[in-house]
Amino acid sequence: MNKVIDILKISNYDKFKCIADKCRFTCCEGWDISIDTDTYNKWKKENDKSNYILNNVKIKKCGNKKEYFINKETNEVCPFLDKQGLCKIVKSHGEEHLSLTCHMFPRIENIFEDRKELLLSCACPEVVDIISNLTGKINMISENDINLKSNLLELKIREAVVNIIQQENFLLEDKLIISFQMLLTILENENFGEDNLLQELEKYKNREYIQELIDVYREIELNINDSVEEINYLFLDIIQNYKEVSSLEILLKDISDFAENMKIGNLLIKWHDYKSLFEQYNQLIENCIVSKILSSCLSDDIEEMIISFQMIILEYLLVRYAIFLKYCMNKNKEIDTEDIKDYIVAFSRIIGNNTEAVIEFLEDGFGDAVLEFGYLCFITLF
Repeated sequence: MNKVIDILKISNYDKFKCIADKCRFTCCEGWDISIDTDTYNKWKKENDKSNYILNNVKIKKCGNKKEYFINKETNEVCPFLDKQGLCKIVKSHGEEHLSLTCHMFPRIENIFEDRKELLLSCACPEVVDIISNLTGKINMISENDINLKSNLLELKIREAVVNIIQQENFLLEDKLIISFQMLLTILENENFGEDNLLQELEKYKNREYIQELIDVYREIELNINDSVEEINYLFLDIIQNYKEVSSLEILLKDISDFAENMKIGNLLIKWHDYKSLFEQYNQLIENCIVSKILSSCLSDDIEEMIISFQMIILEYLLVRYAIFLKYCMNKNKEIDTEDIKDYIVAFSRIIGNNTEAVIEFLEDGFGDAVLEFGYLCFITLF
């Protein structure tokens, strides 16, 4: 007897359509483009028509495994992109000749024993446009209306995080911190039996419990001047290698120049008014965050899940700060929805699609890929 598979799609999944060379953000620049082993072997087998492709492949050894990438620096354009912004491989051989990464993007598939999830990446501007037009909260919809409940613990943990983020009448930054604290608690109690773990997750369905935790964290005395200064350093360090990416330069150059030369104290009087304005866009940002959680927070290794979620928090903080810099530079003191969407795309690429580089940056700067809870509060809750 065939096992029933539940196919779930994220809200408005079927509305996505690539606009190719009309896109203002090429997906062929600004990150390392991986090649799956099956595609690489196919190219090798078809050497007579794929030789020019193989000449632009680099091989990295990771232990006993080999990983394959397009031979380019992270900030460079893919060598197969022509002057019209179209892919030479597709033009010469058809889309079926692409690697899995290029063929799928921005579509994401998460496959489990009893379900397949179809999602979309916020590193694509068309996807963010789709999310921005969504009414209400983003969710997963069963294509065949069977809605099977999975017993996988990583999915139950992911569901608990999504439930916290989608709680009404809490500040978004508070919900991010509470979710991070929950994941840390699970990590610190790795010997949790399944029953104890499920009991721990159940606590976070209680609004009063969440409010009590928020009240405790909000008692932490923060020096807003120090917090903004730290975010400023973090922002400048992380974007350093991406200011030369042509599709990101227009977004990053002016605000990075401003961030390098500004006096923090002169800006703090603007922060309160800015935060009130920024919170008006919380539904769009929250839906993008939930989309990222559903896509990436899936590992059965709780530390890997924490790192994935931490990347999402960093993306949020850098979007929030980039828009603040733009706000401070804007004499009209307004926020443009298009700017928010553009920076969501930019930092989804800078962080979400270059996770290994960010992990290395955190390990070099902080000694660990997982940030300390107090530090995350320091850069989030001001």
